[in-house]
Amino acid sequence: MPINFKTYSDLWVKAVNDKETQGLSKALSDDFVWSNKRFNYVANKQETIDWCKNTNLIGIDFTAYYENDEVMVGIHTAIEPNEADSSVMFIAKIKDGKVVSHSYIREYDR
Repeated sequence: MPINFKTYSDLWVKAVNDKETQGLSKALSDDFVWSNKRFNYVANKQETIDWCKNTNLIGIDFTAYYENDEVMVGIHTAIEPNEADSSVMFIAKIKDGKVVSHSYIREYDR
């Protein structure tokens, strides 16, 4: 089943907010990479799933800017205890119906 922005963002919400990671894990390719170049952050699939299980961040208000069968571009708000709310913009690349990469930037001053 092809992945789309709504399905992908819903899977992230379940994984991060509800700690239900099985769906997100199935949507990510085995060689998935999650990255933020500004902070030199790179995580593989298992590290990403582990982060979802352990973070106290909450993701809300996902909005798609663009999507097709190869890429999804969107934003969402990230809420974390003792931190200012922040905006996250991401580009997720798709290959063979699975997400192969998710690059993001996070800004606190909006």
